[in-house]
Amino acid sequence: MRQYWGFRAARAAMFAATCVLLAALGHVLMSGMPIPGWALVLAFGVVGTAAWFVTDCERGIPFVVVSTVMAQAMLHTVFSTAQAHPHDMAGTSSYGMLGVHLLAALLSGLWLAHGERAAFTVLRSVATRLLVSLRLIASPGFTPHQPRIRPHHSPRPLQLFLLVHAIISRGPPRGVPVS
Repeated sequence: MRQYWGFRAARAAMFAATCVLLAALGHVLMSGMPIPGWALVLAFGVVGTAAWFVTDCERGIPFVVVSTVMAQAMLHTVFSTAQAHPHDMAGTSSYGMLGVHLLAALLSGLWLAHGERAAFTVLRSVATRLLVSLRLIASPGFTPHQPRIRPHHSPRPLQLFLLVHAIISRGPPRGVPVS
């Protein structure tokens, strides 16, 4: 299902906002240093632009999660460079930072992939209902060919029909000798 630019822009903005905000939150919590505003705007612009190019159709869970992991790797580099005093990449801090980025990438990737699936399900159902309604409105109230209705004739006489309850089917079949 292909989308118009408005839905495509909303999907790209949602992806960019989720990636950038979660990465910034994790980065600030792990490094203890604020990230400059220009770095957040730059990161949002780059991730949003990249997301615009891949939001032309519905993507699967693996694609969304891998894209999110790649975006988190890029955001880690941008945020580390943008901070006034880059954090020490040796020891526990670097492993913690890597773990936070990976966890943010996996969680936001799954969240975005399932949200995308739900959004497309809603869009398909709305489109189906809208098309059915438009077809009902656009179709004429009568069909050009009216089928002829013939009266139904029963092949059995009414007397046999009324005596059906009196038929006994117990015992051996007739005409078969019993020895």
